[in-house]
Amino acid sequence: MPTYLKKIIYFAGNTVYNCYNLVSFQKEKDVISFFIFIFIHKKETMKKIYIPLLFILFYPSLYAQKSEQNLIREGVDLHDSGEYQKAIEKYQQALSINPKSQQAVYEMALSYLELEDYEKASEYSTQVIDADDKNLSMLAYCVKSEALTEMNQTDKAIELLKEAIRKHGDHYLLHFNLALNYYKINDTGNTLSHVKKAIDLNKSNSDAFLLNAYALNDVGLWVQSILSFQMFLLTEPDSQRSKNAFEEMLQIMRVKPASEKPVERSFIQQQLYRNPSAIHPDRIPPLTIEQGLNRNYIYHAITTTLDSLKTHNEEPDLYTTFTEVNKAILTVLEKENDGTKEKNAFWTFYVPFFSHILHSDYFETYCRYISVSYFPESLEWWINNKAKAEDFLNWFEYGDTKTR
Repeated sequence: MPTYLKKIIYFAGNTVYNCYNLVSFQKEKDVISFFIFIFIHKKETMKKIYIPLLFILFYPSLYAQKSEQNLIREGVDLHDSGEYQKAIEKYQQALSINPKSQQAVYEMALSYLELEDYEKASEYSTQVIDADDKNLSMLAYCVKSEALTEMNQTDKAIELLKEAIRKHGDHYLLHFNLALNYYKINDTGNTLSHVKKAIDLNKSNSDAFLLNAYALNDVGLWVQSILSFQMFLLTEPDSQRSKNAFEEMLQIMRVKPASEKPVERSFIQQQLYRNPSAIHPDRIPPLTIEQGLNRNYIYHAITTTLDSLKTHNEEPDLYTTFTEVNKAILTVLEKENDGTKEKNAFWTFYVPFFSHILHSDYFETYCRYISVSYFPESLEWWINNKAKAEDFLNWFEYGDTKTR
């Protein structure tokens, strides 16, 4: 399942449990003990006689509410452990207590999605959409669109997501899902349009940066793709797809020769078919001016750096080559960002962001950080330099201020 759906599971699964009714009891025996205490002390005041009567009247609904919540929580735990059928049984039990529980219906749709029962995933997510639950409707649109896509109904999934945006407004998950579906039908224009919106709405969404990098590379915007890959690696440095992304980035940077088999592209279990790329890693990439960038300057910086490294070292190690080429690329980009370029995210966000890292005390640490999935020595460095690693993370979170 894609990362964005994993995040939905954790968000939606925890929502109901963090909002326990404060007057409900954690265990049934707590209620019994409370009743015993009241009856032992009932002679102290006649008013106490009424207390157990009130709880006898109201306790069944409170306990039923708690039981429903507990069953959903148990179902989410089972789902997260891969026990999807058992999770569904828990949700069904919750629905027997409260047939109107949209939380249970939504969680059931997610579990059916994992079981690849897309018909039922679509059916139950539709129920949540139709119920117009303000907390779950938008998420249910994402689940149903995923189910439709898996049933080879991508066009319907796209129309559904457009409906969700009209109904719920702009949300990064809706735009990301739209971008992903457009990518699958090889519509890179709409892919880039919607993934840009997803990034604008949420710059901590690693999936969007990764899809953006893929799409940019496919249309020949290889320099922009490099920076988007690095944004992805900053937000998700240590997964299997991080390793794949890093290798594809090395090929674009000319640091590593292209392999005969293209690097796998995926979002967790979901394999993405590679769209036809405008460039081949073994050939000279497009060098014309795009978005105000003369890419010939970047290509010249890369080739000059590689030649220099070979002159001083017959076989420079791959990590050193990566850091030096990366430094050369960022240096040229900073120089080119002279205030005369068109006002787009590349010049106003990406280039200033990475220029700041380049001139900080943490460039080496940064290079180690984004390469931990690819270079074993980077992971080893990270483990052996915990103080530097912590300083970098603090700097990344808080900036140059000394206040923590």
